[in-house]
Amino acid sequence: MNPEFQRNLWLELTPRRMFLMALVLALIFFAAALTDGMVSGPGEAARWLYYLIVVVWGTRNAARAVVGEIRDRTWDGQRLSSLGAGTMTWGKLFGSTVFNWFGGAICLAVILADLFGKHGVGVALIEFVYYVSIGVIAQAAALLVSLVAAGRRQAHSQFEVFLYQAAGLGAAIAVYLVWATADPAGSILARTAPTDFTVWWGLTLDARAFLLLSLAIFTAWTLVGCVRQMRLELKMRNGPFVWLGFLIFIGIYVAGFDAWLSGNRDLAHLDAVARRLLLGDTTFAVIAYLMVFLEPKDRVHYRWLGSAFAKFDLRSALGGLQGWMTSYLFALALGTALLVRLASEPQDQATVGAMLGFFSRDVAIVVLANMMSRRKSGDFAAVAILFSLYVLLPAIVKGLNYETALVVFFPRASDPVWLSPLLAWSEAVLAAVLAFGSLALPEERAKTQAASGTP
Repeated sequence: MNPEFQRNLWLELTPRRMFLMALVLALIFFAAALTDGMVSGPGEAARWLYYLIVVVWGTRNAARAVVGEIRDRTWDGQRLSSLGAGTMTWGKLFGSTVFNWFGGAICLAVILADLFGKHGVGVALIEFVYYVSIGVIAQAAALLVSLVAAGRRQAHSQFEVFLYQAAGLGAAIAVYLVWATADPAGSILARTAPTDFTVWWGLTLDARAFLLLSLAIFTAWTLVGCVRQMRLELKMRNGPFVWLGFLIFIGIYVAGFDAWLSGNRDLAHLDAVARRLLLGDTTFAVIAYLMVFLEPKDRVHYRWLGSAFAKFDLRSALGGLQGWMTSYLFALALGTALLVRLASEPQDQATVGAMLGFFSRDVAIVVLANMMSRRKSGDFAAVAILFSLYVLLPAIVKGLNYETALVVFFPRASDPVWLSPLLAWSEAVLAAVLAFGSLALPEERAKTQAASGTP
């Protein structure tokens, strides 16, 4: 048996805790069966309890699985053990939450019995896959975010743990909202008729089968992300192919929902290819924004990358690209393809060009802020700068009745049409030059200049 999982079994599944969990749940189900309260019977009570025990409480334990060890100063000893990244991930993820899954299994048995009696064995099996998937995805997302924070050597106070838990809860909410559209048993929050079919890449597919397969695939990707992040924490090096595979998958997956955009008044005039390129490009841009904030911005690593490219050591250089870099390149490539597709729509073409320019500017600003910042506060400084560029300064300019100047801050229709992309890319080039220039400075000199405000 997995040694880390076995250790957590001894710590979490004590006879006293198991007895108390089973007794309290039995009393709640008995009370729900005999009284007319907020829930209608043991089945609905079990659903609420499953979410509370496995999703809410489980994400809390998953978020603390590694950062709790770091805070207690026991993590370094575990990192020096002979356990591999996969073994450590399995042991931490499912070992730290094994008590939650014990309680969740009891709730799940009641849920399945209720569904079997009301809807039959088919619906019960479908719901079983859903409940297991939402629990695993939520807990794995919380662990993944905590591992990213551990790699950045951030503090691990109770507030930070809550943020990691919130990431898991956010993943669970996203899964719930999507599944509720096709849930054959009905949502516990909204009694709306489920959707029987979904359109993906022009194909009309059974909604439940499609969403169940999607849940299984995204669960697998989340677990793969945990293993890869654990490898980094154990000082192993990840290759680029898994991340590239994920980008290709997520781009193809999201682009298939182009039919959803056909009802949008502003996008209805676009053909299917343009809508798919737009969805894929937007997906890569969102991932790039997310990753550029999550991943560490290491001056030494960036200098090494520049040296590897200068020596034409492409194998090492491409293998050393961070996630935000490859996501940015994918977004730029699809954006360029979209520009070509929109050759007959100059206004749309200008808008997309401006969006790519401001996107490039924002990424360069995040890197620049981290290179020039002191005490690892670069991400906060970047958020403040971007908030000023997108909210504060436009509000001031608009209040002064200079609305035509808003084209400087974000994509906006301009006269002539090429003015908006020209300004966007000018700002992007300026931010990139400053970011590259800051990399050339010695680290202490860059921080001193940032503190003194000298150029």
